[in-house]
Amino acid sequence: MIRFGVVLITEGCSRNEWMDKCRRAEALGYDVVAVPDHLNLLAPFPCAVLAAEATTRPRIGTYVLNSSFYLPALLARDVATTAQLLGDRLELGLGTGYVKAEFERAGIPFGTASSRADRLESLVKELDAALGESAPPLMIGGHGDRILRLAAQRAQTVSFTGAPYRAEYGRTALVDADALAERVAFVRAEAGGRAPELNLLPKATVITRERRAGLESLRRYAPDLTAEQLMEVPTLLVGTPAQLAEQVQRDSERYGFAYFTVTEAAMEDFGKVIERLR
Repeated sequence: MIRFGVVLITEGCSRNEWMDKCRRAEALGYDVVAVPDHLNLLAPFPCAVLAAEATTRPRIGTYVLNSSFYLPALLARDVATTAQLLGDRLELGLGTGYVKAEFERAGIPFGTASSRADRLESLVKELDAALGESAPPLMIGGHGDRILRLAAQRAQTVSFTGAPYRAEYGRTALVDADALAERVAFVRAEAGGRAPELNLLPKATVITRERRAGLESLRRYAPDLTAEQLMEVPTLLVGTPAQLAEQVQRDSERYGFAYFTVTEAAMEDFGKVIERLR
């Protein structure tokens, strides 16, 4: 069975507004309500606890914590406490962080992709030692070899963004369907005998009857892909709810994705897709 998650944005939320959003996500059928980790937003752990208080069925995730922001012993305490308060509903998502301005604001060296991967690897190792059997399920997201290897070998869920950083654009850009398939094959090879859950984070969801035009409107996310490649890329969901339900099923079968996560902006529209898949 495919799982569906939504990352809710907490900027400027009151208690009641946040709880209402969480309840709406549950009503739409989402299996996971996730909180992000950015300095312009509310802190993730209090929001996670309140999300659990507002709902009964969904699991509560972090999507994803910036590993450079945390000292391992202190993060282990926060994770253990939150997991205990949530009654084992917590799913812990970790990543390397990618917004340089946030590192500068926090007074933390941004470093290189390699140094950020070092921090994540070290954090995962130290959390394992500190939490032991009480550790919640771990998700690690990324695109490059090092992070996906770590995820394949240590995490219960591997999240694919399908969008590496591209220096020529000064930002991330989506890869085509074949490149994403190669990344999935890499994870499976690195996982050995393990079989981690595979998660996909689509970049955009657009409900429209004009699929080709809708995809062209999103070309900024994949400037070097052809129109035909845009039609096939799993990280853009464009079409009618029925077409998107077919795409989710197709991509689940082709790549093995068992868990799809959308951002809050797509929550209502993707809820129409969930309705057709349940």
